[in-house]
Amino acid sequence: MSKQKNMNIDQMLNLEGQKTVDKMLIWMLAFAIVVIPLLTRTAIFEFQSPVITGTSLDSGMKAEVFTYYKFIWLVIVTIIVSCLFLYKMIAKGYEIPKSYINLPSAVLFVVLLASSLFADYKTISMFGQYNRHEGMITYLGYIILFFVAANILYSEKSVKTIINALIPLLLVNAFLGLMYFFGYDLLKNAFFRGILLPGGVKEQAGAFFNSTINNPNYVSGIAGMLIALFVTKAVLIESQKQRVIDILLASVAFAMLLASLSTSGFVTFVFVLPVIVLVIISSDKRKQAAFTLAACFALFSAIFFGMYSYNPKVWDESIGFFVGKSQNGIDQKTASAFGWKDLYEQHTPLKIDTAYAETQNQETFQEFNLPPQQWAAGTGRAYIWSETLNLIKQRPILGYGMDTYAYHFPQDDPNKNSGINDANTIVDKPHNMYLNIAYGSGVIALLAFLILVVRHIVAGAGILKERIKTENDALSASILVAIVAYLLQGLFNDSIIGTAFIFWILLGTSVAMLRQRREA
Repeated sequence: MSKQKNMNIDQMLNLEGQKTVDKMLIWMLAFAIVVIPLLTRTAIFEFQSPVITGTSLDSGMKAEVFTYYKFIWLVIVTIIVSCLFLYKMIAKGYEIPKSYINLPSAVLFVVLLASSLFADYKTISMFGQYNRHEGMITYLGYIILFFVAANILYSEKSVKTIINALIPLLLVNAFLGLMYFFGYDLLKNAFFRGILLPGGVKEQAGAFFNSTINNPNYVSGIAGMLIALFVTKAVLIESQKQRVIDILLASVAFAMLLASLSTSGFVTFVFVLPVIVLVIISSDKRKQAAFTLAACFALFSAIFFGMYSYNPKVWDESIGFFVGKSQNGIDQKTASAFGWKDLYEQHTPLKIDTAYAETQNQETFQEFNLPPQQWAAGTGRAYIWSETLNLIKQRPILGYGMDTYAYHFPQDDPNKNSGINDANTIVDKPHNMYLNIAYGSGVIALLAFLILVVRHIVAGAGILKERIKTENDALSASILVAIVAYLLQGLFNDSIIGTAFIFWILLGTSVAMLRQRREA
């Protein structure tokens, strides 16, 4: 208030102009969160590969369902947001404040650019693999959206707008996942086929559609983040009506997690629970918060046992991770007979991008005395992480270029047979967000990212020390817990274009809210 009193008329007019631009920026960010994750439609285009392998990595016409249009619209939104932010700075006199985010953000931005310039496969490192689109351009978009979000003045209402923008992602993907889980194939519906498939393109036999996100692992990961967000918000919020809504949204997210039949989101929620308990202890209304958490667990239990009674694999991919598989577990053959797809089956309505080499390569492998066919720890992750670390050691400074993983991984390694259960499977990602950054842009980029998020979490922990009293504190704590949950699930999952930008926007929003709290 004192700063505003000392302003002259021009400065006050500039401040009002900045607030107007901020409103436009908030609506653009909310638009991105609502629309981009849901963009799912087949795009057919020609892909030029730098290698000849006789596999799906080669050049040719490709059909991509989950990332092409997300990439296009992410670029469009980033350009619009960048222009609005530049207008705010140049025409309205906004000055970027000193912050702990400035240096690591700048380092990450520059190193990402440099890694792409020095990459062996520059085009792929810029635009990304044809079925992922997580190249340098996408990552620079993430950083720009984060930085802009961190330099916005938020009201309580505008923070709620950002959070509520997540609801369509939750409801749509929960609906798709649950429909598929309970045996209804939406690809047989003419309406959904019309959305997914352009005229003249037909789905292949055995195709299925159960989310707008690439893979069940990623559905599980984002569900874990959404559970953490809405549970924390429910235990802290003052409004009883909003508390009920948040409990219901958290329960829908929990059902979405279980329907994915993937473990990462459940493990994430278990690991983030102590953080939620700390939040409850820091609340002014601990009894009410504890009762709300108990209500959440009661609903979660009912959902769990209802879904477990239909498919016992729900236990194996959640509680079974910690205490062992259910005696009623269903083996692969039985699951296929019921129409339940394997967790690692290629997730696309067209099933065009096969993850296996052609028959000729399979026969070649069979001529050798391969190691025994089995999974390494973490369903093959231990093997993949080990090989990724070996790659990082060879190029630790700038890496290989983002999203070029499939072209540098030793795809002809016979040890894949005992690492990922099949020597012919193509490994195209490291299954770890942190290793992916280090591989793509080097150790400096990873350190910049870690410094950025760790410093923010440490700064955000001050909310817990000072007690959570206001609704703004509750919203800030909820977003911070969601950020922690996303970072946890990143230990098991890759970054993907459909959900990663949401994390970056929430991170920026959280930075701005903490700054406003300090300056209040």
